[in-house]
This record gives sequence, structure tokens and C-alpha cells, in this order.
Amino acid sequence: MGLWFRMSIVSLESVNKFFGSRQVLHNLSFTVRPGEIVGLLGPNGSGKTTTLRLVAGYYEPDQGRVSFSGGARPSVGYLPERAPLYDALTVTQYLGFVGRCKGLSGKALAQGIERSIHAFNLESVRSTAIGRLSKGFRQRVGLGQAILADPGILLLDEATNGLDPIQIIEAREMIRAQAQGRAVIFSSHLMQEVQALCTRALILRHGRLIADVPLVSTGQAGSVVLELQWRGAESQVLAQALARLPGVVGTPTVSLFDAGVFTLAVAFHTQPDTIDPVLAVAMREGQVLQAHYRSTHIEDLLIEAVRRSDSLTEALA
Repeated sequence: MGLWFRMSIVSLESVNKFFGSRQVLHNLSFTVRPGEIVGLLGPNGSGKTTTLRLVAGYYEPDQGRVSFSGGARPSVGYLPERAPLYDALTVTQYLGFVGRCKGLSGKALAQGIERSIHAFNLESVRSTAIGRLSKGFRQRVGLGQAILADPGILLLDEATNGLDPIQIIEAREMIRAQAQGRAVIFSSHLMQEVQALCTRALILRHGRLIADVPLVSTGQAGSVVLELQWRGAESQVLAQALARLPGVVGTPTVSLFDAGVFTLAVAFHTQPDTIDPVLAVAMREGQVLQAHYRSTHIEDLLIEAVRRSDSLTEALA
């Protein structure tokens, strides 16, 4: 299946979810585009897994909607926190079984199995019973089943949980490679994993989105980030213009802050003497509402977001 065919955008719009009388998601809205790896971050009970299951179609929202570019729900690859592996089956047998459950057969099934084995380096264990595999290889098999049908959206719930440091690094690289052309949502309670892998972080608390922040991509550690809150219609045009400025690292990341308002994170190798060139470009293309340097560490972003959310909750109580 061609990359152009499976590219998909997923959007949650004012989603509320109840289990009985308990509301677990409150007015949740965000969008994930192809090529993004968006991290869901928050303490246990914040709504991360429920959000993934809504996107996967396991649940339906009680209010609001989950929508996709093109209208119909595209193929979705999902790795739950506890992957449903069958110890008696070999890796190839298991992938074949899951592929048939996904509606694959014949050539499409064979191609899906080979794609999964190649993507997650499973060739050496393809004929091994899953019950004999190490934790790292079992997790790779779980990741492999998620991409069997070449999905446009990939949902990963605690995908690196329980792996040793070497296995974590290997898993990150494999996940990053599979993000090309896919919208990826990666749920974790490990802040360093979101920092290392994701291009954006959505911070949840008590089922509410309290922060949507762009992250500096891997390889830019130690850089300085200037964050702009900017109003305009063509945010990607601005991001591309800013990328051409001297000292800027890569293309600035963009996230929707509010209707017509965007947050752009511009990373520099070192803090520039002046931000006038950035402001000149930004004001030529639209309206700058705020500009400030911020920490690149996810721990700082999380603490700041939680404190701000709790202060607002107390003020409204």
C-alpha cells in the first residue's frame, strides 16, 4: 500500500467520556498529523489509555467526536499495554493469525508479515515460539502486529515499559522509523521516554488536557528553544521561513493552541544575541502574541502545567 494512500489525520473534538456516573475525559480536543509522534503524558488515572481506546474504536465518545481525514476510520495499529501474545505460537504463526483477524489474506497477508518482521528485526526468531522469547523480543512482536495492515495511525500504550536500557534505545529507533507518514500517539508515564521520542507532548490531568507543547527533536539536546504564540492562517509557511534563519536547528515545530492561534517552538544551537530576526519574519506573516524562552526538559513542562492547572481549579472551586 502506498504511503500517500495511508496518510491520515486524527482529531478529537470536545470529547467527553463517562464510565457510569464517573467522567474520565473532559472536553478533550487535539489533532495529530502524519509524521508526528505525539506523547500522552500524565499520572495514572489521567485518561491516557481511554484516549487511545477512543481513537482505536474500542470506545465511542459520549459527547464530541473522533474524526479522521477522508471521513471513514482508517486502518489503526494498536499496541495495548499488555500485548495479547500467544506463547504456543511461533512469531510467524502469531503474525499470520493476527493478520487474518485484521482481514488480510493471500499476498497482502504475506507482505504484512514480512513487513513486520523486517521493521522490528524479528528474522532471527521468526520460527521461535513466543513463550521462549525475551521481554525485548516479545515487545517487538507486539509492535510488529500493530503495523501488519500498514495502518495510517499507530497507537502505542507504554511500548517501552519493562525493557532494559539497550532494548529501549532499539525500540525508540524502530518506532521513529515507523512514524514516517503515520500519525503516532505514544502513551507513557515515563517523562524521559516522551522527551526522547516525541515531537509533541499532550499533558493530561484528571481527564483534561492541560498542556500541548512542542518538543525539541532527538539530537537537539542542549539547544535553546524560543516559543512563539502566533496568530495567522499559514503556520507551516511561517515555520519554513523561520527554518531558514541563521542558527535555527531544523524546522520549527507547530501545534494548535486555539482557533487560529499556534504555538511555534524555534530551536537554536545557542541563545542568539537578539530575537529581532525571528520577530521580523513572524510579524511579516501574522501577529505575534507572546515570545519567550522555555526549558526543553519535559519534567519542567509537566510541573509547570500541573501547577497552572491546579491553581486554576482552586480558583474556580
